[in-house]
Amino acid sequence: MRVLVVNNEKGGVGKSTIAVHLAWYFAERGKRVLFLDLDPQSNGTTTLAAHASHIDAAALFSHPVAIPPIAKKGIRVLGGSAALRGIVSVDSKLVEQFRANLADASQSFDIAIIDTPPTFGVRNLAALIVGQFVLAPIDLDDYAIDGIETLLKHIVGVRQKYNPGLTFLGLIPNRLQTTSPRQRKNLKSLVQKFGTKYLFDGVIPQRSSIGEALAEKKPVWSLPKTAAREAGRELRLVFDKLAAKMEAA
Repeated sequence: MRVLVVNNEKGGVGKSTIAVHLAWYFAERGKRVLFLDLDPQSNGTTTLAAHASHIDAAALFSHPVAIPPIAKKGIRVLGGSAALRGIVSVDSKLVEQFRANLADASQSFDIAIIDTPPTFGVRNLAALIVGQFVLAPIDLDDYAIDGIETLLKHIVGVRQKYNPGLTFLGLIPNRLQTTSPRQRKNLKSLVQKFGTKYLFDGVIPQRSSIGEALAEKKPVWSLPKTAAREAGRELRLVFDKLAAKMEAA
C-alpha cells in the first residue's frame, strides 16, 4: 500500500477537495483506496459518506484496529470526528500505534489517502512519518503564502529525522484565478523563490463546478455540464502527472 498525505498547515487551501478527488481518481483506476480523515472538521468524510466504515480515524491512534478490507476497486473511509481534537500530545506511542494499524492494512489496500488538519501537531506528524508521498495544496492569495517556508521546514524536518523515504511531490497551486493579476504575480514569485524543486508541475484553476460536484458528493468529471467536464479534464491531467511521479519513485 502506498501512502499519500495531503498536507498544509493552513485552512481554506482546498486540501479536502483534492483529497476526495484523488480517492475517486484512484478508485476509478482500479485501486483499493483507504481514505483517512484526520481533520475533525470532517469535510472529506461528509463528501465520501457513501464509502464510510464504522471505524473512526481517531481509533487508529489508541488501539489495534482491524480495518475491513475491500475485495475489489473502491474506497473505504475512516472518518474524522470530534474525537480527533483530543489527540494533541506528541506521544511516540500514539504515532507507533497509528503506524502499526496502517501496516496491518497494507495488504488489503493499494493506496491510502490521508487528509490532514490545518495545524501542525501529532496527527500531521504521524501522517508524515507513515507517508511515502506528500502533496501540499496552496492558495495564491497573499496571506496563504506566508507559511509556505514553515510548511517546507516541517516536511523536510520529518524526512530527515523520522522518515527518509518520504517523497515530496510538490506545492500545487490550487483554485488559481487566471484573471487575477495578484495571483499571477504570486505564482511568478513562487516560481522564482522555490523553483521546480518544490513546485508541482501543474496548477488547479478555480472552477465553480468543483463546488457543485462536492455538494452532490460526486467527482466533478461525473457531472454532465460542459464546464464540469473541462474542470474534470484539468484535474485528471494533474492527477495523471502525480500518479506518474508516484510510480516512478
